[in-house]
Amino acid sequence: MAAQIKKQQSDPAGRYWQRTRRMTLWLLLAWFAVTFSAIFFARSLSAYTLLGWPISFFMAAQGSILIYVAIIAIYALRMRALDKTYLLEKNDSTHED
Repeated sequence: MAAQIKKQQSDPAGRYWQRTRRMTLWLLLAWFAVTFSAIFFARSLSAYTLLGWPISFFMAAQGSILIYVAIIAIYALRMRALDKTYLLEKNDSTHED
């Protein structure tokens, strides 16, 4: 088992998928935190206003959606960077053979 993990960490494809899974986990945790906090703290957030509307209403109507779009944008940008990095690394290793 330990040898397999070590091999995966030295393999470019293994590192790529490890970084992809780690990033996906962090973004899913951010998504969960936004969703949970908007629902769980709705009563206490309604004491504060933003542009005349309670914060809880703003988060339910627009704020959460904007944060979700930001999470998707972060995922797309990071995956593009990871793809470029590991594609270059893969191309370099095939030219060496």
